[in-house]
Amino acid sequence: MKQVVIMPGGFHPFHAGHAALYQSAKKAFPGADVYVAATNDTSNRPFPFQVKEKLAQLAGVPKGRFMQVKSPFGAEEILAPYNPDDTQLIFVKSEKNSRTGPSPEGPFPAEPDPKTGQLPLVTRGARKGLPVSDRLQYYRPGQPMAPMSRHSYLAYLPTVEFGPGITSGSEIRNIWPKFNEQLKTDLVMSLYPKTQNNPKLAANVVQMLDTAIGTAVAENQGWAATYEADGLTAGTGVTGGMHASYQDRYNQPTMEDYVEEARVDPIEAAAVDFYQNKVGDVSPEPVKDYREIARELLGKTENPSMRKKIMDILVQGNKNPYIQGGVITTVGALLAGGILSSAARAGLSPQQTNILLQAVLNTVIPTMVSRVNGRSWRDTIKYTLASAGIGTGIAAMTETGRKK
Repeated sequence: MKQVVIMPGGFHPFHAGHAALYQSAKKAFPGADVYVAATNDTSNRPFPFQVKEKLAQLAGVPKGRFMQVKSPFGAEEILAPYNPDDTQLIFVKSEKNSRTGPSPEGPFPAEPDPKTGQLPLVTRGARKGLPVSDRLQYYRPGQPMAPMSRHSYLAYLPTVEFGPGITSGSEIRNIWPKFNEQLKTDLVMSLYPKTQNNPKLAANVVQMLDTAIGTAVAENQGWAATYEADGLTAGTGVTGGMHASYQDRYNQPTMEDYVEEARVDPIEAAAVDFYQNKVGDVSPEPVKDYREIARELLGKTENPSMRKKIMDILVQGNKNPYIQGGVITTVGALLAGGILSSAARAGLSPQQTNILLQAVLNTVIPTMVSRVNGRSWRDTIKYTLASAGIGTGIAAMTETGRKK
């Protein structure tokens, strides 16, 4: 029996996480026709279908597989050519959107009461008092499936982080207006790898997202300028450590400038690149009002796992006053998106960029300790990543998977 897999969604915007889900669906259902279903509804967010389609193609969805429909979970426009009695229909969504996930998003299949075995009853409308429809059911691997004339199925596939540390379009929409032009370009190159070697294409995507999302941040250059303007570097001995990572990419050292690092793992080299303009400004002096600054930095992220890791870093910085300046500078740059510049210079894929985020989070404290103690901070990064299992092996597997 033929299988059709449909990935429904709003896609505001379509991004690397959606592309990863699409590829996961192809692997989970080999031989199936896999489609993405999107509407042209712009009533809530100004992302017309044409923009969604262009971004989907940049992210890797083939032409003819990203389809405009009136209803993503109806998708009649996709299903019309298929025989309903000889076709199985599976909808796929991310695990984060499941009923028990962090971002529940229906519709959810109706399930019988475990005690009575009966379906719940409709509570309003013309069918009030009748059992709810069981047409949509959960997909359970290995269990028999009916054709779409009787049932359709809903499968949840693993959520993929991208960006760095981003798992949803809402996170992109939240951070986009806070970024300056360089950081927007870096984020686009991370989300859509096809733009990495095409600056003009990247600029066009930035313009598309500016039009759809907006540009709330103007001359202040986002968090970098706010960080310095608020005097948060006062008393730290850190003179411009934040601003350094926001200079134009072409005025920055390139990956080719780090000959030794360029020969090793790209994640390690990108991590060294990220720290390059921060460790030189670190001074072993306590930071005045460290706790207040730390609380403000912590409030800049809503990602639970990233927030926990940053809290651990800030707590360790509170215990060691000699590394506080470096901790504040590095965490501030990380939250402001400075990691994206390093990822863009290294040509990292979205998955590799997320590994880079984990690499930096794992190396903040040991790198700053090495710096204030006069040891090689580059060697510290290398050994810390190796002991954490973040290095050549992981990066190579990620790159191999991306090229397949």
